[in-house]
Amino acid sequence: MNGEHLAERFGPGSWALITAASDGLGKAFAQDLARYGFNLILVSRTQSKLDRLKDEMQALGVQVRTVAADLSNTAPQTYESLVAAAQDVDLSVLINCVGTTVHRRYGDVPPKTLRRLVAVNVSTTAIVTYTLLPLLLRHAASTGRRAALLNVGSIVGRFYWPGTQLYGACKAFIDHLSIPLAYEYRDQLDVLSFQPTVMATAMAAGTEPAAITIAPQQAAHAALSQLGHVLTSHGHWRHGLAAAFLTVLPREIRNALLLKQALAMGQVELARSE
Repeated sequence: MNGEHLAERFGPGSWALITAASDGLGKAFAQDLARYGFNLILVSRTQSKLDRLKDEMQALGVQVRTVAADLSNTAPQTYESLVAAAQDVDLSVLINCVGTTVHRRYGDVPPKTLRRLVAVNVSTTAIVTYTLLPLLLRHAASTGRRAALLNVGSIVGRFYWPGTQLYGACKAFIDHLSIPLAYEYRDQLDVLSFQPTVMATAMAAGTEPAAITIAPQQAAHAALSQLGHVLTSHGHWRHGLAAAFLTVLPREIRNALLLKQALAMGQVELARSE
């Protein structure tokens, strides 16, 4: 679906809220949606990054609001700040883009990191979706147009992935949350469970397999083009091919390759943290 059709389907001049908006994939979604004429509510932890992105997006002629919040903090007031930012606007699109990972054997994951992985990858998406769903449904009821929910998962949630097992389990949760909502609210809501592979982002820096690595802008554009057409997608054709390749590999070979790659990525992560 191109930008003109997105605006027509969800409402010209309506608003999109994007979590983890200041970097990587979230920023790429914001850039695309601003070009398509959507006003933006940008959510991230760092106000200075949000301010820079706000200036960039306003230069494209759209309205922008920002919310600086650590969404891994599941206290009610964290999520009330999102409602406060969106309550008085026509919210038509929600993109849950928050995610974090480490690559280790499970017993080597520090307890604090384990708890943070679950909070960021599971609790955040579940609570943000629950909190803002009434505003998406309000848009559909008041305008007669569709609303959109795009949850960013990962190809890691589709396959058993040694070396990043907890992240994979969390991303499988994203899929199991998203698809039922597409049927529960099929008359009002377009849902996409987006399952990309590797992108050139800060989270993956120095660890990317070159053959399947794409820019966040490519991933965002591919996802938005498929919103409203399918329920699940890997987005870009390179990531679709990667999924097809993993599907046909014998499980033992696939798991050995994935574990080797994950542990190599873990070594890069450890070196960066020293």
